Amino acid sequence: MISRRKLLVSASAAAALAVLPGCQREGRTVVDVRSFGARGDGATDDSHAIQAAVSALRSSGTLYFPRGTYRFAQRGPAGAAAILITGVSDVAVAFEPGAELLMDNLDPIAHAGTSHGVLVRGPVSRISLRNVNIRWAENAKRSLGDGIRVVGCPTHDGSPPTGWSGPRAPVAGISLSDCVVRSSPQAGVIMLGVSDVTVAGLRVADTQADGLHFNACRRVMVDDYSAVDTGDDGLALVTYFAREFSFDETAHTFAFPSLTEWSNTDFSIGNVSVVGGNANGVRIAGANRVTVGGLRVAGVRSGSAVLVDSAEPGSDVGWNYVASRAVHLTDITAVTCDTGIHLLARPGGSGDRRFTDFDLRVDDATLSDCSNWSLRAESLTDRKVSGLRIARCRISSTSTTGGNGGVGIGNAQGISLGTVSIRHADPVVAFSAVNTALLAVDRLSVAISKSYQPADTVAPSVWFDNSDGVINDLQFDWPAAPCWWNPLRRSAEGACGDNVCDAPVSSSEAAVSWRLGVRFRPSATTGRRRCRR
Repeated sequence: MISRRKLLVSASAAAALAVLPGCQREGRTVVDVRSFGARGDGATDDSHAIQAAVSALRSSGTLYFPRGTYRFAQRGPAGAAAILITGVSDVAVAFEPGAELLMDNLDPIAHAGTSHGVLVRGPVSRISLRNVNIRWAENAKRSLGDGIRVVGCPTHDGSPPTGWSGPRAPVAGISLSDCVVRSSPQAGVIMLGVSDVTVAGLRVADTQADGLHFNACRRVMVDDYSAVDTGDDGLALVTYFAREFSFDETAHTFAFPSLTEWSNTDFSIGNVSVVGGNANGVRIAGANRVTVGGLRVAGVRSGSAVLVDSAEPGSDVGWNYVASRAVHLTDITAVTCDTGIHLLARPGGSGDRRFTDFDLRVDDATLSDCSNWSLRAESLTDRKVSGLRIARCRISSTSTTGGNGGVGIGNAQGISLGTVSIRHADPVVAFSAVNTALLAVDRLSVAISKSYQPADTVAPSVWFDNSDGVINDLQFDWPAAPCWWNPLRRSAEGACGDNVCDAPVSSSEAAVSWRLGVRFRPSATTGRRRCRR
């Protein structure tokens, strides 16, 4: 049985081998950039030859780059790109293995980009980019210049967006296979208002903005994508909020008043690796019906491995987006990130539930060495966030700062956790719930590995503050626990439930292990474990 991935790679290689300069194959006209004077030696300015070849491309044609380094040095080219694809269908851009487009057109004074690498602009359909390899010659400041940019125009209720000045130009059927973008002044790949997209085998590194970004797209499949040291999010699915369906000409973004069929809807994402970067591994905002599986994020120190967030106008952030719905994460691994999985609501004062009611399901997550929180669900106001369900989550941490590397739930309601296990090097607050209602946990276990009793006061492992809910099975394990340690605590205005106060305790001089069920409510009385020698 041939896997889908192998089939894609084989098809891409076969297509590249089939493309010969100046020939036709199966009705497809091949436009070879060398036939238009491109040298591909890395030194000659091939700008005019490349643009002449692009101008000769017609529907059902292939723009072909043989092996070599094609230097594009023209600043501010017509169409704002080295390669502009528009008004055609059934077109391929194919790079032979070893071919590279070298973007060498930065502004020498401002050190800013002056064009994109590839720009696909509607109306177009069935566009294939195969083995496209783009690299900027110098590192630029964040500015104009995406590696690959695809721009269409979505519709909503049959109408174009307010602020859209161009033609209603649909873009559908975009395929990227085995493409590479490095050191772009902006995003690696960005798609706006595009439908029916396939991305397979994409590699992005050292961009100044996102690695792979979608805004107002639908029906998208991403498989085998990696991002390294991006200037912003490794992968971003962001559709903005506005009171009416609109297009911001300055920011080049689409916005909707609610979730729609164009709100980054019906995404299937698998086998994604994000290493480093200056924001989040994966960012999901204003998205609808998204599945992410096989995600690996490492070394994201200024953001989250996965951030799912909203922001209502008036919440003091520059961009706004409604809460995402039907988001499903499975097989998620985060290592040495600031935060692991973060559900964040920024509601305003209206009480509009579009900004607080999420639908996020996590089947399986392994979160290791997060310096702040491993798992965080919160609203930044007293309007509670809801809609998080986690089946299995394994956490290991050594952090004693920020969120102590554990689980934090704040200003939330109806959060449902299945099996959560936390292993921590130190006795810190590993699980915290503040101003949380109807918390439901099937099984929570906290194990502490510190081998000696600390001289200072020891924090409780689980802390509830003005919260209520049920934990069916709560376990603590700390072999070196001091006799007086209380692993479960409430704030001054709240305490543990009745059956916690009378919970059975088994202990010895060398070990302490608890197992109990908990019903907690803000008005109950605090209980401490009994110490037996």
